[in-house]
Amino acid sequence: MSDDDFDTMKWGRLGSYRVPVNWGNVVSADGEMNWGPIDRVVGATARRGIELLPVLYLTPEWLAGDRRRLPIWSPHSIAVWKDFVKAAVLRYGSDGEFWVEHPGIPVEPVTSWQIWNEPNIRNFAWPVSPRRYARLVKISARVIRNYDPDAETVLAGLYAHMPHRSGMDSGPFLNRAYRVEGFRSSFDAAAIHPYASTTRGSIRRTYPVRRVLDRRGNSGRELLVTELGWGSDSATVFGMGSQDGQGKQLTSAYNAFLKHRKQLNLRSVYWFAWDDLPEGGRACAFCKETGLFDNQGGAKPAWYRLLDFTHDV
Repeated sequence: MSDDDFDTMKWGRLGSYRVPVNWGNVVSADGEMNWGPIDRVVGATARRGIELLPVLYLTPEWLAGDRRRLPIWSPHSIAVWKDFVKAAVLRYGSDGEFWVEHPGIPVEPVTSWQIWNEPNIRNFAWPVSPRRYARLVKISARVIRNYDPDAETVLAGLYAHMPHRSGMDSGPFLNRAYRVEGFRSSFDAAAIHPYASTTRGSIRRTYPVRRVLDRRGNSGRELLVTELGWGSDSATVFGMGSQDGQGKQLTSAYNAFLKHRKQLNLRSVYWFAWDDLPEGGRACAFCKETGLFDNQGGAKPAWYRLLDFTHDV
């Protein structure tokens, strides 16, 4: 994301930006921390009044050898994770050192921290374990609350429906996490990634998490859709075949989530992603052309469709 991109976000009235914070990129084996790339994003969003949702995830290779391994297997791994979370909160949270170091930047502390990404699929967690993830949330929440009582802990965005036995569906995963004592009170909001080929499918895949929250006594907890998107390509499972088709799908999806907002207790919906991958770029199997902008920076019809919502508020 360039400064021009963030300027466009502000002009477009997009209220929040979700940023991945790769633990292994921040902390080295000797304990040194490099917050430079994150500092730039925090400063850029704060100057423009854009809320930031950091996602803390991916275990460093020097600690585990497998970035998907949740850091709860030993007292040492837990301690190193807690140090990382503590450092992030003390740097960017209320009264954080970043704001002291940059007095010319408006103070916009991070008030929400998302713990991991899609821990219910093998791409981001191995083994897939609701119990292990629940323990990680409990550990993280204690650190966040200790060092910034005003901040909230947001559950990882769960991938809604598993193809080919690559993990566990979001509803059963969350329900099993509740079996861990203390999990129920350890988080402030839940999240879902309801990818589907149609709007109806996406809405249908969001409700299992809402039902689990309600059934487990957390009906007051808000739900965030922290990833949602369709591509303008015709080669992937969520591709709409054209840029116009992608734009129409965006309109359909946001209208539907607005309609279901009250029933879902839905706070926000994050579009994935800002722009298309560059030629030869690699990421998930379906996200090559899910951007609001093409890989040359040109606005796609989906961007203008989104403005119909943000500029009509």
